[in-house]
Amino acid sequence: MLPQFGVEQFQANRFVVAFFLEHGDLCGEHGRLNKGVPYEGSARVPFLFYCPGKIPAGTVVNQALSCVDFVPTLFALTGDELPKGVEGRDASALFRGAKTKWDDIAFIRSTSGVKPWLAAVTDRYKLIYSALGQPWLYDLKTDPDELHNKFINPDFEKIVRRLTVKLGAYAKRHNDPYAADPQIKADMAQALGQAQ
Repeated sequence: MLPQFGVEQFQANRFVVAFFLEHGDLCGEHGRLNKGVPYEGSARVPFLFYCPGKIPAGTVVNQALSCVDFVPTLFALTGDELPKGVEGRDASALFRGAKTKWDDIAFIRSTSGVKPWLAAVTDRYKLIYSALGQPWLYDLKTDPDELHNKFINPDFEKIVRRLTVKLGAYAKRHNDPYAADPQIKADMAQALGQAQ
């Protein structure tokens, strides 16, 4: 028998329940059997928040977030002060349904420096620069399986340029050593029309 809790002992509206799933291994997708790559099957992490009185039921956020954005968001939802030095963006306004200026872009990177890669991801597009070779651009709306690289397609030149500029700014702001990889650096410069 479960004990009966009074309001003074347990107040559900004072909690945020966050349910995160582990991103899985690629089970043969793209010829891979592991994770640690920027493909959706490896990099995308689904989650649910329950925060009565702060997040309306049925809210769906379609903007790109990164793992580092969750801590500032949770602190904002609970009203707690964020410790100094914590990276990430507060996305609580997106969950509350409030109007906010949100830059729909997240940055992800490989965890191994042996063959590094950097990616800029929006809800629709994913741009990846890698030490392994040519850059990739996927249109996740028309190509959710990430099979068709649009990087050299002239119709996507503005998107490549915009995401490359944002990725370069991220790398500079966080002093990301992967941006100094010779292949990544050269490919980013070429996408921006800069001489090396």
